Amino acid sequence: MASRWGIALPSLLLALGLLWMIGASQAPPSGDPAYWIWAARARLRFGPLFDPLDRLGLWSLAETPGWRLLWAGLAWSFLAHAIEAGRARQRMRALGFALLVSAIGAGGLGRYLPPPHSLLLAPGEGQSVDGFRLALEENGLSLWRQGDLIGRTGFHPYLPFFLGPYGGIVRRSHSVLEVEARGPSGPLTLRAALDAPPVSRMLLHPSPEGEAFAAIPEARWILRIQEERWLTIFEEGTGAVIWQEELPRLADGQALERTLPGGYTLRFTARPVYRFILFLLPVFLQRALMGGMAILGLGIIGAAQLRAAAARRSCAPGSPTP
Repeated sequence: MASRWGIALPSLLLALGLLWMIGASQAPPSGDPAYWIWAARARLRFGPLFDPLDRLGLWSLAETPGWRLLWAGLAWSFLAHAIEAGRARQRMRALGFALLVSAIGAGGLGRYLPPPHSLLLAPGEGQSVDGFRLALEENGLSLWRQGDLIGRTGFHPYLPFFLGPYGGIVRRSHSVLEVEARGPSGPLTLRAALDAPPVSRMLLHPSPEGEAFAAIPEARWILRIQEERWLTIFEEGTGAVIWQEELPRLADGQALERTLPGGYTLRFTARPVYRFILFLLPVFLQRALMGGMAILGLGIIGAAQLRAAAARRSCAPGSPTP
């Protein structure tokens, strides 16, 4: 007879694993430019626990053999319940468990399909992917190829979207500060480094060490932001500290201005950073099919359980007879 523990135990362990992956933020692929930023933040958050957890594979839990064995054990238990329900002529239950087995099987096939692309973008930024360029603009997300617009779409966190040959989903990741500078004679240009091209505004993305820098050549200043809050301004060449303070937390789109010595003004604006997960359409449809079968299977099993419970109540001693 199929055991309830065969479902309950792996389901509990998988649920705990999913909670861990949500709460602890799994590592991006090592080739992802965001990996080193993620690693720096995780080390700051978990301190000396980071390395032991890394050796256990908990930063890439879905890739560990133990995680796959849990899914295999759950699928085997669902199959046993489907066979038992079929023998007992409980067709709804058998169909529900068969759909759950199929959902796990469809999920396993995803290992042999092209992996998704993971991109971090703030408004005004773009990245290359498979010969395309994905850009986050004020009016939505756009996809370009060799200067030609392939498509544009809006998006909402945790809702699917389609763009060109991709389907995807997005979530808000964190905030980053955008800086603009003005001097006595008007707007000033900034540089990410002294030899970088000048720009009118700059997003201060942190380095793996949690620091972001910007140079203002006209003022001969170097700006440093630590942990997205601590602002220090150095004089270029001498290293003398001109200004230092802890910036307040800013909501997305909220701005803060600081008037500094010499008639200079800095304006900081908090910009949201989103993580986009892009799947090629066949892979996206595979994920959608897997989720649909799982939801349908659980719904059918739940309906069968309610139907069986109602039948037991109607047959119980003392129940009214029709």
